[in-house]
Amino acid sequence: MILTVIARRIVFAIPSLLGVATLIFILGHLTPGDPAVAALGLDSESFTYVTEEDLIRVREELGLNQPLIQQYVGWIWRAVQGDFGRSYVQSADIAEMILKALPTTLMLISFTMVVAIVTGMAIGILSAVYRGRAGDIIARMIAIIGVSTPTFWFALILIWTLAYQVPIFPMNGPVSDHGLIAMVLPTLAIALHPAALIARMMRSSMLDVLSQDMIRTATAKGLTRRRVFLGHALRNALNPVITVVGFQLANLIGGAVAIEFIFSLPGLGSLLIDSIVEKDILVLQATVLVIGVAFILSNLVVDLLYLIVDPRVRA
Repeated sequence: MILTVIARRIVFAIPSLLGVATLIFILGHLTPGDPAVAALGLDSESFTYVTEEDLIRVREELGLNQPLIQQYVGWIWRAVQGDFGRSYVQSADIAEMILKALPTTLMLISFTMVVAIVTGMAIGILSAVYRGRAGDIIARMIAIIGVSTPTFWFALILIWTLAYQVPIFPMNGPVSDHGLIAMVLPTLAIALHPAALIARMMRSSMLDVLSQDMIRTATAKGLTRRRVFLGHALRNALNPVITVVGFQLANLIGGAVAIEFIFSLPGLGSLLIDSIVEKDILVLQATVLVIGVAFILSNLVVDLLYLIVDPRVRA
């Protein structure tokens, strides 16, 4: 059953991937600037000393003189084989650049999701159990603040308080320089928003399940409060929460771009921003394509979690 779902989802994902790749290719060529100029490493002053013959030669070497449709087909065919070409600016293999940056992004997203899920579900459950009490009010206030606070602003606040005023954590820099402690502030900064959304959904879903007849029936049968809560209420309340987690996982992949830039983490986000600034089209296209694939894979993970948590979905 699960293998069938995976196969079906992969087949359905192919048109989406093709659409994403096409859009990326078009946007990459619509960005201002000449890739040949970027490949020569020229600035506004030295550009005046370059002849048109030099630019034509570089465009031929990079294949930029070919028709767009030919460039597109060639890029798609090479990307399917895992070959994204070489960077115009850094003269490095793009696949190796992505593989080098990927662990940092995966580490940031993994830590963030663990913190967001654990914190959000704990706050949401406590808020539902103690509905109308002081704990519920405090939990809802925290959730509202978390949803309303921009991620980049919260990141700057964390840097100012916990890295500058009270230097507990490093202000920026990679894990290779500071160890895993370098991931604490980025994780907290990006986890606030998804944790708040998960908490709100967890509270709403728990309150809905706790008001159903099956909970009253289980309680009337003499089951303990813990068994009713864990065996009946919590599991039935997870489906909407899984949906929110899936959406947040996809959003985090894009949201990590700003956080990596702010904290100088050498991940996919930093690689993407550098490629935009340097007009390195092939790196830009490859990085965004990897992010698009991650979006689709996150949706596949959510579908599989539905099958595991809720037997009704299997039917």
